[in-house]
Amino acid sequence: MSDKNNKIEESKSAQPSLGEYVYQEVLQAIRDGQYHPGERIRESEFTKSLNVSRTPVREAFRRLQSEGRLTFEPQRGAIVAELNPQEVAELYALRQQLEGIAARFAAQHASDMEIANMEYILEKGREAKDPRDLNQINWELHHAIYNAAHNRFLIKAFEAISDSMALLRGVKYLPSDRPNPLYEEHQRIIEEIKNRNPEAAEKAAQQHIKRAFQIHLETSFQDRTNK
Repeated sequence: MSDKNNKIEESKSAQPSLGEYVYQEVLQAIRDGQYHPGERIRESEFTKSLNVSRTPVREAFRRLQSEGRLTFEPQRGAIVAELNPQEVAELYALRQQLEGIAARFAAQHASDMEIANMEYILEKGREAKDPRDLNQINWELHHAIYNAAHNRFLIKAFEAISDSMALLRGVKYLPSDRPNPLYEEHQRIIEEIKNRNPEAAEKAAQQHIKRAFQIHLETSFQDRTNK
């Protein structure tokens, strides 16, 4: 085979398949909160928006089902999966420990520029009015802390947790009295990171997630009783 043909074959193999492309788009839509747990997600919406046939969309949906991100119900079709109460408790228990480790490592390894970025995101969140915007900024801040920990395995863990958090019913809701305490909790974490106090940073981060779990339980209960 000629060098030219080799390069063409290499180029083809380097490109993601159409099914992979659709999979990533659907997954990102779930991550971004365009579709919430328990909500129907239609193949036709993606065939139209991505200008593809149903085949790669169905391939992507099957893959997401095998990963537990989608379920299929009679008469409804594809539904965004929802974690059960036990899974929610396990997720928050793990997240509490990982967030603490990330804050501890950030207090040890974060650069001044990374800390300044955390402070910038913190203040941006204070100005946000829409709950969805605030939730997005919240994840930006947590991602910044994980990045500042300078541990690639923590980053992988954060990405996995982010995907699982997208399957939490009620995660999109934010009580009207939550923004100010949320700001103060984040501010305390950043202060301890800035002070280079690993133990205090870890404790502040764990307390923050513990409170987040309590808020989730409260909002989830309200969501169920309001139906």
